[in-house]
Amino acid sequence: MLKTATQTATVIEIIPETSDTQTFRLGAYFDFKSGQAISLLLPGDPKKRYYSLSSSPTEKDHLDITIKAEREKVLYGSLFSLKEHSTVEIGGPLGSFTLPEPLKGPYYFLAGGSGVTPFRSMIKFILDTRPETESWLFNSARAPDDLVFREQFLSWAANPNFRYVPTFTRTTDFGEMGETGRIGETLLRKHLAMREGIFFLCGSREFVTDMERVLAGMAVPAAHIRRENW
Repeated sequence: MLKTATQTATVIEIIPETSDTQTFRLGAYFDFKSGQAISLLLPGDPKKRYYSLSSSPTEKDHLDITIKAEREKVLYGSLFSLKEHSTVEIGGPLGSFTLPEPLKGPYYFLAGGSGVTPFRSMIKFILDTRPETESWLFNSARAPDDLVFREQFLSWAANPNFRYVPTFTRTTDFGEMGETGRIGETLLRKHLAMREGIFFLCGSREFVTDMERVLAGMAVPAAHIRRENW
């Protein structure tokens, strides 16, 4: 079992992902499993918050958290006022939303918006350690500019065992890079042969509940579904 610990970490880089989402790269590391989270305490903010790690355990010189904050929310001001060289207090690793051991696959990752964060960690880990393992990422977003990690996933799809399928709910102007509409049975059956595999769901509570309903209608056993929501 991985032990949890609390430490002070320095923000060594801030990476814009979309208009309202940034990756905060921390100059710290501890052993964790892909998909796990950390606690975060910001300077001047008494509330402890929890975020999935978007970096992989194979990236051993830093920890990444990727956070969406809407401008009208209180969190936006405190979070996006952080600068490089700021210090924060972190704790972890936390959570059991992780890949099974050993890695066999296929794995199907269904993400709503920024719910893709833990999947970046998981997919990177698979590609670094078992690149022959089949994995799919279906990511629902409003438009192409709202896709977090878009360029990374597109480049990783050079590996024929990883397939990236973005789908857009508020535009049809996306060329040949994705699909249109919400993730549903029609979309999944279009791409998947539905062999044995594990489905990972992450997003809002509404999104995860909807995906569970879709998969139940496709006769996917409950034991083959793992979920995380906020």
